[in-house]
Amino acid sequence: MKEQRKESGKNKHSSGQQNLNTITYETLKYISKTPCRHQSPEIVREFLTAVKSHKLT
Repeated sequence: MKEQRKESGKNKHSSGQQNLNTITYETLKYISKTPCRHQSPEIVREFLTAVKSHKLT
């Protein structure tokens, strides 16, 4: 009985990991087709510096 639980737990973890992998893949695929694919850390940094004086947060 305990071994069945262990195996069941492994399958759930494996299934959960597969779901996470699918979500990650689909998200990256979607993002690669949007304008945000052109963003870089430097562009984001420049934007944050530009809006800092507006005290949005």
